[in-house]
Amino acid sequence: PATSLDPTFSVGTQVAETVRAHRDVDRATARSRAVEMMSEVGIPDAASRYADPPHRFSGGMRQRVVIAAALANQPSVLIADEPTTALDVTIQAQILRLIATLCRDQDTAVLLITHDLGVVAQVCDRVGVMYAGQLVEEAPVERLFESPQHPYTRALLSALPTTQTHPGKLAVIPGHVPDLSGPLPGCRFLDRCPRRRVECRNRPRPETVATTTVSCWDVTARLDAEEAPGAVR
Repeated sequence: PATSLDPTFSVGTQVAETVRAHRDVDRATARSRAVEMMSEVGIPDAASRYADPPHRFSGGMRQRVVIAAALANQPSVLIADEPTTALDVTIQAQILRLIATLCRDQDTAVLLITHDLGVVAQVCDRVGVMYAGQLVEEAPVERLFESPQHPYTRALLSALPTTQTHPGKLAVIPGHVPDLSGPLPGCRFLDRCPRRRVECRNRPRPETVATTTVSCWDVTARLDAEEAPGAVR
């Protein structure tokens, strides 16, 4: 939020600007809508704070202003890219509840982009896991955490600290993220994957396991083996 707001304009003007950019309304109508949205996101006395510059708002309040601008035109989809970055955990929870409440009231779907798996577990219905720009697994949130299928997803969840983690024994994913400046025809997790096989040099085809869609040659091989004649399930 610190870089999303222009320091030379008032916060209210910036919310109203998004309204006028997408609707054929006059300044007074846009201002009224901006004040309404600022009130909805929990900014006290929104009408009098309309003319305040961003530096008079805390980080959490600036994020509320950004959310007000994003939802002012009642979009069908809200893309929230790291909406809780640089906010303390208490404010993070408030912002996430606010987004969930407003989007439910306005019938807006949310695409949340985040590296925080705790946030994912709390607020998401369905999760897509990406590695090096490639979608490797997609599943309902409960199933993803209970039964991850892709080796990267498993490694990612294994690296999370828990109360059972022995001091100094956090799991790590060996190797480095691949250089994306050149062509990568196969699985992008190939060089770091403990279950890699020859087929991984070709791009894996998506397979569906129950409610999970996963792109992994190891999973494909397992499914093929299960479906083979005489296979024991």
